[in-house]
Amino acid sequence: MENNHGLYIPEYEEFRKGYESYNRFERRGPIYFEALSVIEHNLGKPYFIAKGIQRLIRCWNRFYANFNFEELVMCVERNKPVIEEFRGRDIKSLSDDDWKGIRNLFNQFLGALKRNIDGRMSPVSVAKSFNLLAPNFLPLWDSNIAFKYDCFYFSESACKQYFDFCKKMQIMAEKVRSYVPIPDDRSLLKRIDEFNYAKYTMHWV
Repeated sequence: MENNHGLYIPEYEEFRKGYESYNRFERRGPIYFEALSVIEHNLGKPYFIAKGIQRLIRCWNRFYANFNFEELVMCVERNKPVIEEFRGRDIKSLSDDDWKGIRNLFNQFLGALKRNIDGRMSPVSVAKSFNLLAPNFLPLWDSNIAFKYDCFYFSESACKQYFDFCKKMQIMAEKVRSYVPIPDDRSLLKRIDEFNYAKYTMHWV
């Protein structure tokens, strides 16, 4: 079904089948929890936070895994206050006032995670990193998912499309919050990404 924003909202059964299909078929899924655990056990330690990010990108976005690790560590270090603020927030608190902070952080991570061999940037790597840093506030995407939500991007302007995507995931989260297990072992945004990946990237549902 669609809400008045033109956003497709799945019914409970479709959403559940989506995240169940993801966990049944996606063999790389456990890597996310390994990377998240590294970060959760080393909050405030930029080197280990960067290690957690590196772990996920090497598995989930391997064509962009050859970035300058020290640049990533420095990026985490200089953005510690905003990362800590975002980590404590839920997507339901997102507002237009967050645009500047998310834009600045997105662009800094886009530069820090650029590929060494040719300088190409990956908005996908940025979003995967963001969700590890703030699992309840910043959503994951890939190019297929972004396209399906009318947020397709070019690297140079991806921050605007990502913020638009965040606002759409805020609406989605409000609608599907009751669809997930309570208590759950992962964030609502992770469940939404599992559904999106199963439906729009892999076409399992």
